[in-house]
Amino acid sequence: MTNWIEFIVNSQPIKAIYGDCTPSLENVEVYSILFNRDGPTVSIKLNLNEYPVKPTKKWEVQKFNTVQIVLSFSEVKSINMSGWVYTNYSMDLMVSKRNELISLSAKNNDFEINLESGFVDVDSISAYLK
Repeated sequence: MTNWIEFIVNSQPIKAIYGDCTPSLENVEVYSILFNRDGPTVSIKLNLNEYPVKPTKKWEVQKFNTVQIVLSFSEVKSINMSGWVYTNYSMDLMVSKRNELISLSAKNNDFEINLESGFVDVDSISAYLK
């Protein structure tokens, strides 16, 4: 099975924080979804379940325990979304490559999103105390 980080344009920010232990996109908390006409781009902010074994000194000193990333899907070709009616969504995100496009799919009982794009990258990575 292919790891989602292999599809990231620049995976260095994730590798710098997590080393060889790539965090899973299973049971992540989807925090927000932003649509931007430039690109067009869809950015998904989510809280990862896995905290790095060796966090940055700043994160350690501030006793952060949750990593938040923004995955930005650019050159979006298609998107389908339904059920964004509650304030808390934990779900498994599946990132793969199909027909030369990056594919994202995620579904739980109340919410579903599927999109295809030309590229995906990590727009930001941060941490906070949850």
